[in-house]
Amino acid sequence: MVKSFSHPDWSMPAIKTVFGCFLANNLVMGVAFGSFGPLLIANEAHLGVGRGTAAIGMSLITIAAALVAAVTGGMIQRFRVRDVMVGGVVLNAIAYFLLAFTNSFPLFLCSYTLVGAGAALSGILTPLTLVSRWVPQQRGKALSAVNLPVVMFACPFLVGTALPEIGRAALLMIFACLFVALVPLLLLLVKERPEPSADRVQPEAPAVVDDGEPARQRILATAPFWLISLGVGILAGCGTVFVVHIAPFGGTRGLSPVNATALLSIYAGAGLIGTPLFGWAADRFRPANALVLCSGVQALLWFMLLMMEGPALLIVAALMGVCSTPLVALHGAALSFYFDAATVTRAMGYSYIFKLPMAFALAPTAGALFEATGDYRLAFLLCSALTVGAALGFLGLAMRGNQPARA
Repeated sequence: MVKSFSHPDWSMPAIKTVFGCFLANNLVMGVAFGSFGPLLIANEAHLGVGRGTAAIGMSLITIAAALVAAVTGGMIQRFRVRDVMVGGVVLNAIAYFLLAFTNSFPLFLCSYTLVGAGAALSGILTPLTLVSRWVPQQRGKALSAVNLPVVMFACPFLVGTALPEIGRAALLMIFACLFVALVPLLLLLVKERPEPSADRVQPEAPAVVDDGEPARQRILATAPFWLISLGVGILAGCGTVFVVHIAPFGGTRGLSPVNATALLSIYAGAGLIGTPLFGWAADRFRPANALVLCSGVQALLWFMLLMMEGPALLIVAALMGVCSTPLVALHGAALSFYFDAATVTRAMGYSYIFKLPMAFALAPTAGALFEATGDYRLAFLLCSALTVGAALGFLGLAMRGNQPARA
């Protein structure tokens, strides 16, 4: 029988819902991570604190996102997912309004904690839940579309251009208004779940379902959960090392300050290619195989960074961006491959608990190694070795079996 052109996985309500997830993810994650660095000096001057102290806001975003994801991942199925997504957007609107008007450093820190909480709710958990419901097949493509880093790529340039013209407060007010305007769009676009249909294509049975046995025990007793969580944690930590240290490293390898900063811009821009590419690979070759390729290439690139000098580093940074920026989409695709729609957000929340230590600790460790040795050689070799370990873990996952267990 010839399949209908209107595939149920990509019906108009599904397309609208995925597009709503794209808007929520892009604005929440893109503004949080794309504006913080360009605003750092302005925040420092406005609050009258040191740069290191002002940078604590980014740590709070990361910690709050991980903790909220861990705590709410198991409870999100009890609420309307669209309402949770809207709630995360509202938290961001409140946070940026507060940032625009406050002179208080404690309130500044509280505001960025709200940003991190909103990122977990609107950018991580709810898009994964909705995609798992609406797109039981080809989730890699859907998640790569949701996580395509358009705003994250454009935001640094826009902030850098607008900040001298309109000032910090006006720019933060614009961000807050964007989040307010996003709320009715999400209410219009996002639908909670597809209607039951007899002719709907059924997804492959997942390896783990929440069938009465405590879901936490089922998740934590599953080998794929641990291989995915620990491997993704390593890749996330090494990605943080790149974002924090690549511009100073470029300066030590003969690049001008402008070109050293361009390493990060090229890295972010390459994600526009890498995210859909690895989303396709996850669907075509299964998520575990895509993660093997992603981590294996990164291990080689970390080593190549130490071999290159001057403009050649720009090419390595672009390739690193192609492989590193799709990590959020691959993380969701891998977990949704092994866990059903009712369990995957709980699994993602637990996964963030084990992902957090590496993501938080590796960048300071790299800085300490630089201070101890005077260069980045040992730090980058450590990242290369860790990503080799992640690749071996993902290879074990792939060899264990790429097909979910049949019911």
